[in-house]
Amino acid sequence: MRAESLRPFDGTFTLQNLGAERLLTIGRAEHRTYYSERVVRMLIERKGLDRAPLYFPFKETRGRHFLERLFRYLAARGARDLRVLEVGCSFGHITEYLNDQPLVKEIHTFDVDGPFVEITRTKVEELGLGKVRRVLHLTDEHTTRLPFPDGAFDLVLAVGVVEHLPALDRHRYVDEYYRVLAPGGHIAILDTPNRLFPLETHSVGLPGIQWLPPRLAFGYARLLRGNRVLGVSFEEFNSGAWRNASLRECLPSGGWRGIVDVTEDAVYGWRFFRDTARSPIRRAVLPIFAVLCGTLGALRLSPSLALPYFNLVFRKREG
Repeated sequence: MRAESLRPFDGTFTLQNLGAERLLTIGRAEHRTYYSERVVRMLIERKGLDRAPLYFPFKETRGRHFLERLFRYLAARGARDLRVLEVGCSFGHITEYLNDQPLVKEIHTFDVDGPFVEITRTKVEELGLGKVRRVLHLTDEHTTRLPFPDGAFDLVLAVGVVEHLPALDRHRYVDEYYRVLAPGGHIAILDTPNRLFPLETHSVGLPGIQWLPPRLAFGYARLLRGNRVLGVSFEEFNSGAWRNASLRECLPSGGWRGIVDVTEDAVYGWRFFRDTARSPIRRAVLPIFAVLCGTLGALRLSPSLALPYFNLVFRKREG
């Protein structure tokens, strides 16, 4: 089909309609996507021209990457007709992935980011995501009292969320995820950077910055990662994700009471870290992590405490 040039958003790129695909050209770089012109332009408006193409493959590179083994685990245990809550829809890429899963009956999701909520709602309409019941735009305060009854969901997903919550009393938010989880249901807290890991790998990439007081951390970042905080005020920095998250902050305020850790059974934690190692450096250090995780397991502690990111799965006890 002949490429039809669409009116550029500005003079720095072109967007072509190729029928089933759109072709976004930025300089000499070409990026193909099945998303509509409307969705592409909304994404550029939200994330900027340089970052927008990174989101095109997220349904596979994040949705399938993080959730495929979870649904295998649930299927092996006879799960079906799952009611799912996705915490933080972002661009809606995981919403899309969930809609494709045979085990899923209905999906509810929300975000505090208004433009991302509008993008996800547009994708629900345009892509026919029929399992999605609600895409809510909530305020930060509303997420501490979610508009769902106790035990409303069989599966709660929080992918890359906890580290972005306000640092003060994160349990106001996290406790809500467990409240709306049904007895016998599962919660997966994935892709969450571990505050105990010496190198902060999520935000500014500096060793130990996550352990410092905010003002000192800001000065440290400006000194050694000035390009990453260029034009960022202290207030913006202080509300960012550089503190990462502790294991305790991923649990309900009551701790382990009422939940069962099935992380390793579901092939997450150490097994996920091992199985997804791709870079030569990460593969080279696997024996070290194997010893650390094995030692923690022998001490009846979570092996995930030794890893740079938490990928955790818990089951809520029945009764």
